[in-house]
Amino acid sequence: MRGQPAWLERGLLLPAAREAWGRGEPVQMLTGHLFDAVQIPTGTVGLLARPAQQEQARSTFRDRGIHAAVIADPLGWYYALVPPRTAEGWDGDAPCFGPAHSITVPPPPCSTPPGPYWLLPAPDHERMLCDPYALWKLTTREDEQR
Repeated sequence: MRGQPAWLERGLLLPAAREAWGRGEPVQMLTGHLFDAVQIPTGTVGLLARPAQQEQARSTFRDRGIHAAVIADPLGWYYALVPPRTAEGWDGDAPCFGPAHSITVPPPPCSTPPGPYWLLPAPDHERMLCDPYALWKLTTREDEQR
């Protein structure tokens, strides 16, 4: 698979998933191996539909030190990829998925709708995963303002 980060590709366990990514299609990937995933409602950081809202969401993440590894799901969620085992000690308001869960992951070049896309660049190494503490602060911010 040319152009795909080899690190992320390690999470594609079935040949059919590799083929789907090669066709530009999203695939289900298990969490808890290469990464865990924090599920954030789009209303927390901005909506998905319009380019201006996408840029607002990107800015919200970047302003908090998150520069990569965020998937936008048109069903109303962002999935921020965090280091494996984050779910074990996670106490944030947003759910964090570890082993025994899966999320839909678009191929790394996919950065626009329709379908799931990378709001922030796909990680090509574990060091590009999101900072769990930054996400915890982001997802609890709404409650602090009430």
